[in-house]
Amino acid sequence: MNKKSLLVVAIIFFAGLLNAQSFSKSEQKVIDAVKSYWSDSVGKDKNAWIDAFHDSYKGWDVDNKVVSTKENNIKWINYNWGKSTTLFWDITPIGVVLHDDIAVVHYYYTTIDKDKESGKETTTKGKWTDVILNDGGEWKLVADHGGKIESTTSE
Repeated sequence: MNKKSLLVVAIIFFAGLLNAQSFSKSEQKVIDAVKSYWSDSVGKDKNAWIDAFHDSYKGWDVDNKVVSTKENNIKWINYNWGKSTTLFWDITPIGVVLHDDIAVVHYYYTTIDKDKESGKETTTKGKWTDVILNDGGEWKLVADHGGKIESTTSE
């Protein structure tokens, strides 16, 4: 990891400590579920990432003109999987709304990815809102919205 990437990681870590919020045990379990599927999404387990989407899923990235479905996401996941390596990722939860088996999680995210073909690193920061449903003991994405705020690529 280059010095610039290390500095970004350090700033995010310390900012997270300063902005730390306290969440109830139930809210923390929801946050842990979001972190789990994020971990899967950045290269850990493609099938688990796909499984994180409920069949009724509808989501909307700010860069897209239309709402995406689970089927659309599976196509994109299969197309993009393995083209880059995630060197670092972090989410910073800023709010959780929990009602029985439905939760809404608002968070900021940061990723540092390295393109396998070009070798270039891209740091992306953004914000996201996930609506998740506890479906038989597993939290599944039923809706989400968000996207990048800024993105920089190393030369």
